Amino acid sequence: MMARPYAATGRRGLCQLWRALLLTPMLLQGAAGAEAAVMHIGTLLQISGQHPLVVRVGQAYHNLGLQMQLEPMPLERLRLEAVRGELIDGNLAAAATLAQQIPQLLQIPVPIYQLELTAYVSDSRISPRHWADLRGLRVACIAGMLSVEDRLKRHQIQQQVPALTLEQALLYVAKGRVDVAVLPKAEADHVLRQMAGIKVQAVLPVLEQLPLYHYIHQKHQALVGPLTAQFEQLMDPVAGIGNQQ
Repeated sequence: MMARPYAATGRRGLCQLWRALLLTPMLLQGAAGAEAAVMHIGTLLQISGQHPLVVRVGQAYHNLGLQMQLEPMPLERLRLEAVRGELIDGNLAAAATLAQQIPQLLQIPVPIYQLELTAYVSDSRISPRHWADLRGLRVACIAGMLSVEDRLKRHQIQQQVPALTLEQALLYVAKGRVDVAVLPKAEADHVLRQMAGIKVQAVLPVLEQLPLYHYIHQKHQALVGPLTAQFEQLMDPVAGIGNQQ
């Protein structure tokens, strides 16, 4: 007679064990789902995680229940990874022509940043204020920044020196390897402030202001509408921020 309570307890224990075994795959699946909710977004090297553009785009993803993780890399590699769509899920910000060059990327049709393409010099006697003023000069630019490369080609700038990072381009100017570097102003200024003692300055007014857009890989096509709505709410019309391509 005394064995019945212990038997009941044993059955209850078995039920709990089976319930735990059944829930384990569901928990693992939930963990995998949480990992899938991370959007890996490629961007220019040396971009600050506190950059207003980064904060706002991150907020847009957060509002959709997703987490944005920045993946800084050289722009030429970013273009390759954008085509594959394996390591990255999108591009933080690029010019309107990027979708034509990389059809695997879908543009979110809301301008999210105003890129200021700016000339940087160490010799104040050199003051290019127009693209044509760069003719005859040695010009550094970020390798893979298509908007700059296209304009240098269009204006027949022959002496181009590619740089992998903003810091490298600024050092080329400081050391006299080039006469001028054409860089995004807000981002180059951020790096320049961290380079103590370097005598390089921006030439104003800027060469050109260029609206930028966020891009996602075509495998995330379902996010185009929701992200468009988020950006329309979060972004000031073509607010000043900056990035790439």
